[in-house]
Amino acid sequence: MLEERLARAEAMLEIMALEARYARAWDSGDGDGWAGVFTEDGIFEIAAVGDRPALKLEGRDQLSAFCLEFTSKFTGVHVPGLPLVDIDGDEATGHLHFQFVAIGRISANHTMSRTACGQYGVRYRRTEAGWRMVHRLEKAFSSARSEFFDF
Repeated sequence: MLEERLARAEAMLEIMALEARYARAWDSGDGDGWAGVFTEDGIFEIAAVGDRPALKLEGRDQLSAFCLEFTSKFTGVHVPGLPLVDIDGDEATGHLHFQFVAIGRISANHTMSRTACGQYGVRYRRTEAGWRMVHRLEKAFSSARSEFFDF
């Protein structure tokens, strides 16, 4: 019984660290590091909201390229909530809220700031390399942007 509780606590701490690595890698523009928190065939999806279409990326090459493309234009920071995680052996599911704040230079005379709040639904798997994300679904609750034009 004690060993089971310890194993569960260790898994929970590893998943929380994985979530922190996810945010840190994205925020620092580390495409390979961000893709590395996923399994080799991992999937990242953004749900369609409002007039914004859905997006689905599969595999570490697509994941890394997406991170690098976005962070080449915007600098930002994730403010994640603590994940609510249900662990079942080597599989787990999680739910957490987030806020993301970013600023970017769209052109020489155009700067934009963006803020998004939402939730992630995540499936995790324990691999030989540790816990990784198998599937992550992002759904925004709100989004705001401000634009600034040089004169």
